[in-house]
Amino acid sequence: MIDSHVHLLTYEMLEDSKLRFEKQYPGSSEMLVKKATHLINPLFINYLKERTLDDFANIWLSEMDANGIDTAVFFPISERPEQIRDFVAIAPDRFIGYAYLNDPLADDAPERLRKQVKEYGFKGLKLYPCLQLFHAYDKKVFPLYEEAQSLGIPITFHMGITHAPTADYRYTNPLDLQLPLRLFPDLNFIVAHFGAGFFREVCLIAYHTDNFYLDTSGTNNWRDYTPERMELMDVFRRAIDILGLSRILFGTDTVMRPDSGYRKAIMEEQKAIVTSLCQNSSDAEKILGGNAAELFKISQK
Repeated sequence: MIDSHVHLLTYEMLEDSKLRFEKQYPGSSEMLVKKATHLINPLFINYLKERTLDDFANIWLSEMDANGIDTAVFFPISERPEQIRDFVAIAPDRFIGYAYLNDPLADDAPERLRKQVKEYGFKGLKLYPCLQLFHAYDKKVFPLYEEAQSLGIPITFHMGITHAPTADYRYTNPLDLQLPLRLFPDLNFIVAHFGAGFFREVCLIAYHTDNFYLDTSGTNNWRDYTPERMELMDVFRRAIDILGLSRILFGTDTVMRPDSGYRKAIMEEQKAIVTSLCQNSSDAEKILGGNAAELFKISQK
């Protein structure tokens, strides 16, 4: 199995994020502490401070082995490419690194992405419009799309709702991707978490596109905030009906915390759903790893 969406979170990345939010919204640090206590609390901060990349690698390898995960794709939360590079180098046959850019609209953003892919071997780019404050259809980000297309890597977007208290939902509608999908046909776009509350929109945007993917990651508790709550089985069923078996990627959105490890319950629930909906094991294996292996050019054992 390949988990297409997990996070390497370090103390430095967390501090970067706090500083970035403070710059965007002066005075936001106090709000972050109040609204994001599940992340920004002394226990978790000390947990991050006390551990090296080697420590995190050993934790991840142990958890992956215990849960039958062959490979995991790691997203950072700030532009710390050297940390992702050094982490992946500890177990390059098990860890896949993703690029992140603090300012994807900057003039040098394509150059920075090229370096992270060419020199560090990263296999994709993570963009978070509602935190980075841009519309996915903004022409200022098109040079970045052109570079990603040239490099042959996909871009994963967090669209929809998020627990981040500084998120601006003006930038979070997946329909913003409609134009880029058409203008960059050789660039693969992935929307995480089934669109995180915008499931209708990601289903609509799949119309007449073959470079659009969904990942299944996380609790998918966005369903608790929609007018009509869908069962997760039905979300998977409709996604398969519309996108087919080849454009859905399994993920858990795991972050290692002092009180929890790999998100086994999410993995088991999703694996059971996929197995029940697919006619045979080879179909299920596409969602549980095969699609990711093809998209990220991963050699499967």
